[in-house]
Amino acid sequence: MAEKTEKAKELTKVAAKAPEKSKQIVKAAAKTPEKAKQPEKKNLLTRVKKWWRETIGELRKVSWPTVQDARRLTLIVLAVMAGMAIVLGLLDLLFSYLITLILA
Repeated sequence: MAEKTEKAKELTKVAAKAPEKSKQIVKAAAKTPEKAKQPEKKNLLTRVKKWWRETIGELRKVSWPTVQDARRLTLIVLAVMAGMAIVLGLLDLLFSYLITLILA
């Protein structure tokens, strides 16, 4: 660590003499990273087990609907789908009738 500060001081002195190029050198010296510790690669089975435990943990946090809520919401979705099917079918019928009148 002390070596780095000494190096930085020396480079700072040089930087005062030649502003542009030396500033780049000072920045590069200040950014010299120490060897980053790479985490060991875990084997596939360990990673899958960890993923599975985390997934189960997240699913336990979910607030699941009751059976009555699920039925009610399902009926709402089916009713909206049926209504939209009827509306789109009528629009299709209307436009096909208008096109036959125009082309005939």
